[in-house]
Formats: sequence, structure tokens, C-alpha cells
Amino acid sequence: MAEVYKSQANIKFHQADPAGIMFFANVFTLAHDAYEAFIQTCGFTWKEWFLDNKYLIPIRHTEADYLRPFLAGETYEIQVRVIEFSSSSFRLQYDFLQGAHKHAVVRMVHTCIDPKTFQKSNLPDVVKTKLQPFHHETTT
Repeated sequence: MAEVYKSQANIKFHQADPAGIMFFANVFTLAHDAYEAFIQTCGFTWKEWFLDNKYLIPIRHTEADYLRPFLAGETYEIQVRVIEFSSSSFRLQYDFLQGAHKHAVVRMVHTCIDPKTFQKSNLPDVVKTKLQPFHHETTT
């Protein structure tokens, strides 16, 4: 059975509007914070993933579905799954939950590019191998 990476996010006062609801774009920052921890759980060091430049894997596409508001002072669980691999990319899904309630779903596509030419290149085998335990055939 595929694994799910889990982390938590606490919504800070400065992330919210005067009504205490988190500004919508902050969900992408929370997802990326979870992504940085997820990559390390998969077996890469932060430096190796972001600085070594053997390959680059930037975000090519991102989207979010907002289902319930995020409130300042509250804690939310973030569940991360790999939902798709292609020859040059992978797609991650981030489910933001509080108890039984889903508050948002964020999806990000990361595409591998050559650091010298900035052209799309094949996803290195080591990347797919280390992310594979978190691969789920369908989204939730």
C-alpha cells in the first residue's frame, strides 16, 4: 500500500485577513513548505534537491480547490501524495484537512529540465525510485 506523507501547518495571524480567514495564496506557501519536508523524507537532502544542479525540477503548473476557509490560530494536517509520473515530470497532491473536513486540495506538476539548456529532460531514475513509495494510482 502506498505511503502518505503527513505534516501540519498552523495558520498565523499575519496570514489572515481582518476576518481571520487565511489569504487564499498562502495555501501555495504551505504546500511548498510541506514539499520541502516531503523531499527530505523521500531521501534527498535539501542541498542535493535544490542546489546541486545535476537536474532542475521546477513547478510547471499548480492549482487549488478551496473547500472550507482556513482560520488563523487553527492547525491543519497536510497529506502529500504522488499522483502521476510521466517521462519528464511528476504531479503531487496536497490535501489540507482538519479532523474529518477537507479544506483544500492543491496539485503541483514538477517538470525536470536540463540545468544547462533549460530544456525538458527525462526524470532521473533516482527521483522516481525515491518518490515511488508515495505514488497513488488515483486522487482522493
